[in-house]
Amino acid sequence: MADKLVAFFASRDEAERAEKELEAAGFDDNDVRVLAKNGNSFWQDVKEAFGFADESEQYLYDEAARRGAVALVVEFDDDDSPTQQQAVQILQRHNPMDLDVQAEQWRKEGWSGHAAVADTSANAAVASTTAHTTQRQQPQRAATPAATNVNQGEQVIPVVQENVEIGKRAVQRGGIRVHTRVTERPVEKEVELRSERATIERRPVDRPITDADRAFQERNIEVTERAEQAVVSKNARVVEEVRVGKEVEQHTQTVRETERRTDVDVEKLNPDQQGSAFNADTFVTEFARNDQYRGQDWTAIEPHARRSFEQRYPQSRWEQVKDSSRSGYDRIRAKV
Repeated sequence: MADKLVAFFASRDEAERAEKELEAAGFDDNDVRVLAKNGNSFWQDVKEAFGFADESEQYLYDEAARRGAVALVVEFDDDDSPTQQQAVQILQRHNPMDLDVQAEQWRKEGWSGHAAVADTSANAAVASTTAHTTQRQQPQRAATPAATNVNQGEQVIPVVQENVEIGKRAVQRGGIRVHTRVTERPVEKEVELRSERATIERRPVDRPITDADRAFQERNIEVTERAEQAVVSKNARVVEEVRVGKEVEQHTQTVRETERRTDVDVEKLNPDQQGSAFNADTFVTEFARNDQYRGQDWTAIEPHARRSFEQRYPQSRWEQVKDSSRSGYDRIRAKV
């Protein structure tokens, strides 16, 4: 018998969107189909989709169908089809319903259901081929398909471990840009300049003539005037060098990250508890997701949880499940 995965959605539109994405991912359209309430055939369609089903679940599925829920069935009968993990990831992106949580909410609203489904979490473990029992808080455990030999009552819970790998890539952090420009500034300097001016001076004298006087000869005498002018010259010199380059240095950085892992808690049941099959995660989910208790620590909500537990499981003792309930609440609250 081929493995099958069944997920429930609150509306047909959500189921059809998931169906289209599955087909786009490579699933054959014959292996993906939507089941919706059509007369009285919904329960029969679900049974045929599962290949088997617990009759006590009929009231739960009928109530879900009455409220407009539809089922999406994915079959894995072709080795060339995408993997079950791919199907699970696609279904999760379209917000499948958790029928266990929904059943608890419906009871609060007045739905009585049936005695056989008084505790849907007990029966949910049997029908693990459906996605409503596996669309849980942890993505790694969500929508787990049925094991190949489910007829023998065997179920497979994958334990997923993340491994963090640290790489590196080059990023631009900035830098420098150098511009050169020419500036001018006025300069003043004092310089002494020499200038000449011709002068004539007449003086009266009375002395005998001499040969030096060259009497009665025509002569021309010129006196040239000279002056100094300021002459400006410039010479350029290199007075500084600006060198642009890069310095490379190595440093060690400590990278802190978290790795997720699927933890499987195994709880032994007392003989008188077999009928109730208490599931801590299912029990505390309603408190973690309830707006009244959202964000509160275990100490604050424990009295409410204990009172609810004693009402639902009058034959059981709170001390036997308190630790597992607290562990489940802290784990689920961190993800809500």
